[in-house]
Amino acid sequence: MKRTVKTLLLLPALLFYHPAFCQKKTPPVDTVTIRRSLNEAALLYKKGNTDSAISKCNEVLRVSEKNNLKLFSATANDQIAEIMVANGKMAAVKKYDSLILPVALQLKDTFLLINSKNRTGLYLLDQGKNGEAAENFQAVLDMGLEKEQSLKTAEVYSNMASVYLSLSKNNQAMNWFLKALRLYEKYDDNAGLGETYSNISSVYYLMSRTDEAIDFQKKSIFYREKQNNLQALIIPHINIGQLYILKDSFALALDHLKRAVVYAEKINNIKLKASAYSGMSTYYIKVKDYARSLEWQNKSIALFEETDNKPMLSRLYVSAGNLANATNDSAGAMAYYEKGLALSNQMGNKENIGNAYEKMSNFYFAHKNFETAYRYFKIYTSYRDSIATASALANIEKVKIEYETEKKDNEILKLASEQRIKELQIEKQKALLDGNLLEAQHKENEIELLSKAKELQELKIKQQDEELEKQQLLARNNEQQLQLAEKEKQLQQKQLRNSTLIRNLILGGVLLLALVGYFLFNRYQLRRKIREQEALLDVRNNIAKDLHDEIGSTLTSIKILSEVSEKNLQKDQARTSAFLQKITEQSAAAQQGISDIVWAVKPENDKLENIVIRMREYVAQTLESKNVHTVINIDEKVLDKALDMNQRRELLLVFREAVNNIAKYANATQVQVKLEKIDTDLQLQVVDDGRGFDMEQQTSSSGLKNMQARADSLKGWLTIFSKPGKGTAIILRIPTT
Repeated sequence: MKRTVKTLLLLPALLFYHPAFCQKKTPPVDTVTIRRSLNEAALLYKKGNTDSAISKCNEVLRVSEKNNLKLFSATANDQIAEIMVANGKMAAVKKYDSLILPVALQLKDTFLLINSKNRTGLYLLDQGKNGEAAENFQAVLDMGLEKEQSLKTAEVYSNMASVYLSLSKNNQAMNWFLKALRLYEKYDDNAGLGETYSNISSVYYLMSRTDEAIDFQKKSIFYREKQNNLQALIIPHINIGQLYILKDSFALALDHLKRAVVYAEKINNIKLKASAYSGMSTYYIKVKDYARSLEWQNKSIALFEETDNKPMLSRLYVSAGNLANATNDSAGAMAYYEKGLALSNQMGNKENIGNAYEKMSNFYFAHKNFETAYRYFKIYTSYRDSIATASALANIEKVKIEYETEKKDNEILKLASEQRIKELQIEKQKALLDGNLLEAQHKENEIELLSKAKELQELKIKQQDEELEKQQLLARNNEQQLQLAEKEKQLQQKQLRNSTLIRNLILGGVLLLALVGYFLFNRYQLRRKIREQEALLDVRNNIAKDLHDEIGSTLTSIKILSEVSEKNLQKDQARTSAFLQKITEQSAAAQQGISDIVWAVKPENDKLENIVIRMREYVAQTLESKNVHTVINIDEKVLDKALDMNQRRELLLVFREAVNNIAKYANATQVQVKLEKIDTDLQLQVVDDGRGFDMEQQTSSSGLKNMQARADSLKGWLTIFSKPGKGTAIILRIPTT
């Protein structure tokens, strides 16, 4: 619920109490027109046309300052200051009051002094300095308003009520609001009645009496509609909309909130538009339409960004993060949370920082990122504890301020009694001089009564001093208890650390036992493998012999080519030369094949270190002769790794096929070969910067199919990346356990 403060303008008094003031001899100035402009500004303001009202006041300022009409300048500034208060621009109020106060003091203008003092109270109230605000409001009442019982008196009563509302003293606040209400009813002031009924509604809301709050809000709307002032209607419609949401009367709530939006957009008041949009966002949260709620929230955020309202933005960003998360927009949610956190850190607002970390912890927990969720939760709890301590100290300070305020009120009454006693003594002397003994006796009796009242007041002040001292002792005691609680918390944390250390030692012992068991098991496995390898030695030698048959077809081809060459040696020497070239190539291939097979089956070549040597030799023979620069990177972790016979042979053949393709087709200048261990797998990567090829058109290549088949036999994965003009990358990954 919003708490608003009534501010009125009493311009008609200017027409009766202040003639034109002119400090130097200048041509006559049309002061009637100036007064008319000021009254027009007041009427424009009451109708909600604040921009036009300020424009009128600025016109008056130009004329009055040019002609050194200090009173009219101060009055125009006074009107602008009142408008600033109504629009919540409290920072600007101080600037205008600094211009008004010297003139008001010089001219002893009570009207301007009252307004300035009242605004100072409102500024202090806005800053949370309730005690100082109450002093200013009481001073305003003592300047004649209490006795006058005017509309301005009602306004100050309402402001005093707001002080008690801030202190959560709802009963005292209600008493002050009712005093204001009686005066507004006396003068039939619709604006004041509408404002006060809305404030009384807020009191009932804080007392959790929603039905009464709605009734008083309805009365507020009734009187504000009589004003024909759209600006005055916006907050009551927002408030009653929120109250209907509490009652689950969503249709009525939406009707009032929509009206607030229409009115706010019509008068184009940024602050009120933002409040109306936030109200709509709250409604859609309650009906679980989070997407639409986020839309309204973003509208509100845009307006608060325009006015650079950092405290409000820091809370709205976090709220928007919750809504984005509810719509499954995780990225958007985190962006909002981070904005809110950054702004809260910038302001140093611990409550908002803690709130942001709490919501981020919930977010990560819901997304099963428990480590981050726990880390943010720990940060949140540290801020929460800090806030709790600060809150306790603030409550102690609040009690102290309340007692000091009450004490000052009694001191003010005491001073008033002393002043009245002096006045009565003077009046008594006059009565005696005039021979009016009855009147003198009456004054004497009144003096005695006031003296007794003064004594009682002094006694009350003394009692309050004692009570204040008692409260201060209690405050110190509470502070000491907080310090003890903090030390107890530190002790608990130390105990927790000790228990964590013991737990870690136990876990370390268990881990050590596990490692010993693991090493023993590995030793057993190693012995078993040694026995298996010894048993396979004879088998390998036999396999080496049998594998020679694989090159039988090549030798047959050589034989046929030799016979054909012999027949054509005399007839067609060119053709014979081609056959001989093929014989040479196939002989070399057969020789290489025999060499590879024999190498693969030899037990001493189990280590990857030997495979790497073989790969380097092949690259030197095949690529370096073609001026292809080759870089081979080998992970040292793989050098001691052992492969079985089939793995060595298939790995080497895939590598040879890749290198052959580069030599024959790639036209490359740079080749990179990388052999590394990834987890328990072995990965071979061959990358060139050659011409590449279109993979869709090369699917039938026998070389590529052979490489894929070999990868499958190794239970591995073969991946080929290539684009025309972009080179080719071949990646083979095989398990080694």
